[in-house]
Amino acid sequence: MPIENLQNYISLLERHDQLACISAPVDPLLEIAAITDRVCKQPGGGRALLFEQPAGSRFAVATNLFGSLKRICLALGIDHPDRLRVRLRELLDRIPEIDFHNLDRQLAGLPEFSRFAAVDATEADQELVTANQPDLTLFPFLQSWPEDGSACGHQRYITLPQVFTTSPDGNNPNCGLYRVQIRGPREVAIQWKTGSGAARQAAEFRSRGEKMPVAIVLGGDPAMLFSAMLPLPGNLDETAFAGFLRREPLRTATCGTVPLRVPTGAEVVIEGYVEAGDTVTEGPFGNHTGCYSPASSAALMRVTAIRHRPNAIVPATVVGPPPMEDCWMAVAWERLQLAFLQKILPELADIHFPFEWVFHQSAIISLENPRPDMVREMAEKLWLLPWFAAARMLVFVDAACGPAGLQRAAWQCINLLEYRHDLIHDAATGRTALDATGCRSPQNRANMDEDIARLVGRRWREYGLA
Repeated sequence: MPIENLQNYISLLERHDQLACISAPVDPLLEIAAITDRVCKQPGGGRALLFEQPAGSRFAVATNLFGSLKRICLALGIDHPDRLRVRLRELLDRIPEIDFHNLDRQLAGLPEFSRFAAVDATEADQELVTANQPDLTLFPFLQSWPEDGSACGHQRYITLPQVFTTSPDGNNPNCGLYRVQIRGPREVAIQWKTGSGAARQAAEFRSRGEKMPVAIVLGGDPAMLFSAMLPLPGNLDETAFAGFLRREPLRTATCGTVPLRVPTGAEVVIEGYVEAGDTVTEGPFGNHTGCYSPASSAALMRVTAIRHRPNAIVPATVVGPPPMEDCWMAVAWERLQLAFLQKILPELADIHFPFEWVFHQSAIISLENPRPDMVREMAEKLWLLPWFAAARMLVFVDAACGPAGLQRAAWQCINLLEYRHDLIHDAATGRTALDATGCRSPQNRANMDEDIARLVGRRWREYGLA
């Protein structure tokens, strides 16, 4: 059964001993983030946290909801992340010939995918109340780092917002995760990601001199949050992809004051408009680099309505030096992206995003039967894809050497890489690829005798080492 809302998911975490409830009063300004940061860095990602008494608000806050492998699987209803790759690969195999530039339309045209398109909600699905006076300051949004928002004096941010937009004609519905800064009771700044669907749509509205409707959703089925996070190909509908992830269509309903449809089951829905060309200064903001993103221009959204559950729980995440919650969330994309890549590049055996690298589109890539010059060919093909267009580093290893982990890749780089030939540098962009496959000068590799390895496994307890 799919998870219908955040409160159901939190109950699921509690049943699996994945939740810590904090009843002591805590401050949303810096204190909740400091607690979350400390828990995220525990072995395995620690537990999810439910702060029942945030200072200055009657609403609870939940953090680190997806910060472990166990919770990723619970959120998406799977027993192992690789199930995502298998399911998507089965879907992609129904496309006779992949055309990456039209992959969104190819997927949307499959009956096996289109059956997951969102459906109209019934009145029974509507569980939100409309606030008499929209007031964002009633909610316990976080300040994570001391200098957040210091350029303009607004330090609080919504850190897990599902931001819904469309093109001016109402087509191409889009949902993405963008940084949202609280600027008072009825204003927020939204930092569209450059090149994102929302940024392109905002440019269309701006060129027409029209205001842009926006809806910010907090909570709901985790599948929608993951779908919003993923850099899906083209204009693929995120609500349909969320339906694919959860194996059942989402139910959506029209907002009250903007012409947008959003999933039911949300904790909070913030509706409003961005006037054409209306911008403000947003930032700085502490991020995964351990430094602050500098203050910059962002779209100003004026709030027209806020709807929420009477007992709403505000989901939040803290972004900072790894390991953090978003590193675990990226594991889902790693497995899904592998399915896409293997259809385009069959020689690619596996891909791994080290926590320390993932936010720079960098990866360790395993190749089947690598040959001289294969890595250069693969790197150039990957750099043509939007997913790796800005990749700082791609490290290629031989799939026969085992899992593509960071430690093994580092070992192979030092021992197998011939820097005069195996370091590939794109001077125009600064992108780098390393050929650590060792295929240019094959070695007689020393592997443990398989029969002896099995014997040792059988006798392990006998050795007294168990």
